[in-house]
Amino acid sequence: MNLNHYKAAALRARPRLLALAIAQLAAGAAFAQGVAEPTLQTVVVASVRAPLDPNLPTTTASKTIEQVREQNFVNTEDALKYMPDMTIRKRYAGDRNSLIGGRSFSELQAPRALVYADGYLLSQFLGQFNAPRWNVVAPEELARVDVLYGPFSAIYPGNSIGTTVVMTTKKPQKFEGSARVQVFSQQFDDAGFKANYTGHQESAWLGDKVGDWSYSIGLNRLQNKSQPMQYVTLQARATPSAAAIPVTGAVAGVDPSGKPIYYGGPNGGALENNTQEQIKLKLGYDFSPTLSCELLYTYWHSDAKRHGASLLRDAAGNPVYAGPVAVNGAQYDLSGNYSPQNAEEGHGMLGFKLASKNKQGWNASAVGTVYDITTDLTRTATGTPPAAASGGAGTYGDNSGTGWQTLDLQSSYTPKQDEAHALALGYHINRYTLQNVTFGTTDWLNGGAGAKQSGFFGKTSLQALFAQDAWKLSQQWRLTTGVRYESWKAFDGHRDNATTSAPYAERTDSAWSPKASLSFQPGANWLLKASVGKGVRFPTVSELFQGSISGNTIVKNDPNLKSERSFAKELSAERDFDLDAASANVRVSLFEDDVKDTILNQKNVFTNVVNIQNIGRVRTRGIEMAASASDIGLRGLELSGSATVSRSTILANANNPALVGNQWVRVPRLRANLIAAYRSDRDWSASLGARYSGRMYGTVENSDVNGNTYGGVSSYTVWDAKFKYRFTRQVDASFGIDNLTDKKYYVSHPYPGRSLVGELHASF
Repeated sequence: MNLNHYKAAALRARPRLLALAIAQLAAGAAFAQGVAEPTLQTVVVASVRAPLDPNLPTTTASKTIEQVREQNFVNTEDALKYMPDMTIRKRYAGDRNSLIGGRSFSELQAPRALVYADGYLLSQFLGQFNAPRWNVVAPEELARVDVLYGPFSAIYPGNSIGTTVVMTTKKPQKFEGSARVQVFSQQFDDAGFKANYTGHQESAWLGDKVGDWSYSIGLNRLQNKSQPMQYVTLQARATPSAAAIPVTGAVAGVDPSGKPIYYGGPNGGALENNTQEQIKLKLGYDFSPTLSCELLYTYWHSDAKRHGASLLRDAAGNPVYAGPVAVNGAQYDLSGNYSPQNAEEGHGMLGFKLASKNKQGWNASAVGTVYDITTDLTRTATGTPPAAASGGAGTYGDNSGTGWQTLDLQSSYTPKQDEAHALALGYHINRYTLQNVTFGTTDWLNGGAGAKQSGFFGKTSLQALFAQDAWKLSQQWRLTTGVRYESWKAFDGHRDNATTSAPYAERTDSAWSPKASLSFQPGANWLLKASVGKGVRFPTVSELFQGSISGNTIVKNDPNLKSERSFAKELSAERDFDLDAASANVRVSLFEDDVKDTILNQKNVFTNVVNIQNIGRVRTRGIEMAASASDIGLRGLELSGSATVSRSTILANANNPALVGNQWVRVPRLRANLIAAYRSDRDWSASLGARYSGRMYGTVENSDVNGNTYGGVSSYTVWDAKFKYRFTRQVDASFGIDNLTDKKYYVSHPYPGRSLVGELHASF
């Protein structure tokens, strides 16, 4: 790639550089979610950014793949790492449970985040803490990512009360392709356990457009070993036991509440050796210049081996895997165990899209998805090492048959030059199905399912109608109003044990969610906006019906959960600056998010119990600042960053009034980031970035006074760096470091230590 051409094109386009500023959501991003917009053009990997969509009533931030590749980019969710006021709980490369947190919500509330790819819904409102299915989009096929803040657009479901992520993938315009090979390694040292972990990833994408037909195929394979996710801890015994084994090797520490604690090493599910493989096929056909369709199929497979490692030793130096034990004369039980696990998952997704692309007048689109978890098996040993390595009794957890289906029918009207109204209308339906059964087995390694021990089943469905009107009052003023009606139902829920089945009552709920946004553009470089909107996030199928699951974790579901209802407001001011050869963009937003009956999933890592509950009322107020600059002071230098100061407080809670006044869970008072990327005239580039998160609490009681420990939530500053060299226009190599200073920090689980990433990339 010619870097001089890149910079010239970027200047001509007056890009709103983003990495964290507010570059704009293209009309194409709206279409990616299903709305037919005439201004939509196929998004191609190119240096030119799409202009800000004047009809979009939400604050947005965007990145193209060129910008993403200036930072360390291993997994698809890494593209969001430097977006304003966002956090991604990615614990290691290949983490299948990378959760989103945002302005007013934490990663424990992932259903407040919507994730789409080319209009297909990837949000997994099922289980596993509801991580989106990032695996549907391989890093090599990503073209751009756009982030929308708040429930201000009627187009999106009530889950948009937090954040909406819209990913766009490559669309071939000719015969083209790309591939990359990555290797990564991390150093880890925590709680007495020290090790190096390595992995690798191979990814390829190939596509072509032949006449009216287009196709693409993507392949991705990742293998990695994780650092410990959780530890066995020693809990003091109430009564002494003559069977207690004197041990050495226990590591002293301080728990989140400030009390002394001993660690006994990673537990049985903590160390994971995981291999993931993905294939994705897309076929497109243009019936005419204004009507096209697309078929998509993707399959993802994961094979994980999980084990623990005891630090405890008896008098003969042998590892100790079960309690009670004695340390320095005091007796303890082990919370958790070292029993190994094996897990296999297979997910398939089928997608269909039909859309018109008229420049003016009416357009329509239909987008449908079927996501099927064909295989989801977790085998857990009852015994402990070393005997468990040879088999023996255990449990057999089967989540197969879980999945979801969605359909979006949408239409839009783009006004002619002398018309003032841009309209959007639509219908949405989805259904989520949960099937979670645990059996006993005589051989946890290879045995079949034995007697049923427990089962959790249920379904939810949602139907919605929406209408939105962007009314151009004058050249400077625009009023966007909308309303969304949603009807929700939870049904077929039941809880089984070995002999009986207890049904849950069917539940229904509905809500109207009005929206309004008034924008004023006093000059070509200014945009002022005031927005208000209501949104309703209905309980997910897992929150209602999923109780105990296989393995060591216990989930206490609540079939009577209330829907959480948000009333959000935002005032924003944005300005572009033209500074001769340089350019810049600055945005300031004041926001408030007032949510009643907030739903919280909170896990205690020491007891492995997840509690799901409503909190009466939580209000978040804050100011968000985002800025970006290009070629200021140095040709080829790009800067972008953001900072958010907020206060998120529990205002009411009838079930436990003592919580009123407490800071909300995992929402810091200050969150900021900054990244600087320099592209030289000699085919090399380098970047340096920093991410900061202030003090947070991990519990609604705010009792975790020690955040910088396992089970706590740390305040942290993490530095990342990358150097890239381009050998030719088609081939480049890079070396990067995440967590440059080897910062030790936690979000309940330990985060990775210093991580090295090497990459070789080629394209044609």
